[in-house]
Amino acid sequence: MRRKQEVTIVDVAMAAGLSPSTVSRVLNQKGYYSAENEQKVRHAVESLGYRPSWSARSLKGAPTRVVGLIIPDISNVFYTTLAGALLARMRVLDYDMILCVNDENAQLDLNYLEMLQQKGVDGIFYTHPAHGNNSVHVRRLVAEGLPIVELNRQREKNFLDAVLPDNFRGVHQAVEYLASLGHRRIGFISGSAEITTGHERLLGYQSAVRLLGLDDDPALLKIGAFTRQHGEQATAELLALPNRPTALIAGSNRISMGALMVMGQAAIRIPDDMSVIGYNDTEWLTAWNPPITAVDIAVDEMAQLAVDLLHRRVSGGNGGDGKPVTYHLSTSLIIRQSCRKIG
Repeated sequence: MRRKQEVTIVDVAMAAGLSPSTVSRVLNQKGYYSAENEQKVRHAVESLGYRPSWSARSLKGAPTRVVGLIIPDISNVFYTTLAGALLARMRVLDYDMILCVNDENAQLDLNYLEMLQQKGVDGIFYTHPAHGNNSVHVRRLVAEGLPIVELNRQREKNFLDAVLPDNFRGVHQAVEYLASLGHRRIGFISGSAEITTGHERLLGYQSAVRLLGLDDDPALLKIGAFTRQHGEQATAELLALPNRPTALIAGSNRISMGALMVMGQAAIRIPDDMSVIGYNDTEWLTAWNPPITAVDIAVDEMAQLAVDLLHRRVSGGNGGDGKPVTYHLSTSLIIRQSCRKIG
């Protein structure tokens, strides 16, 4: 079966009774053209269903009005919320967005970076995978003029624009709050310290514990992956300690879910038996019984700043030129009913 032939700019020109060069000026909004000719082109485009090719526009150096987003995990509510916030803001600017999920896999991540470049996207929102390193390729793309903004995690410090949460302060504040309630043995479960989110949260915990003179027991610290499974295993280990913690900080929403499930199975009453603080505030934390106190990352603000950065680079036509900008977003502690005073 023969494939339906795509409508070309020549077809639009014939339907509008104009030259292809005039149609091109109207579609790319460059050079002089009359309002009457613009109306003719718009009518022909609509009647023929013409859609400009991304690759063709890219080869001509014209903006495609398409951006890419690479995230590590589509099932993580933090990233789905972030993707939705970015998409909503790019739509306002009349951009489409291609969503790619690298599944924390370096090869898949590289494949997506190459695909987005081939598609001729105007820029990329990027969260690198936890495993592997595509820095050489990322830096080459930027050197070739493709703007990239890092989100949530940072690997290309002082090279790429980035919008990051203040992870250090987020956990530090959580420890301070629990200490103000009389807790001295505070457990902390977090993801890999090999990525900035895990590393900074770990530093925040250690700094607060030492600054406040709390129990600095290595058994209270559980570092692994940002997964529900790690939350489950680490919580079970903490509950099995002869002198278990009186409070627990879960270092991500996935870890929070695993921790709360195990605590429920063990009949741990929150906050009577143990106080709990989650990380990355989500709706399900508010629906838990009792509602869980949580460190909140301002996802909407992260999306807005990222869009502003990328749009500025794209509009200015400077790609990777100019000094990179890094924004650190303040976190906030949302107090609910999962923590209590002791002692």
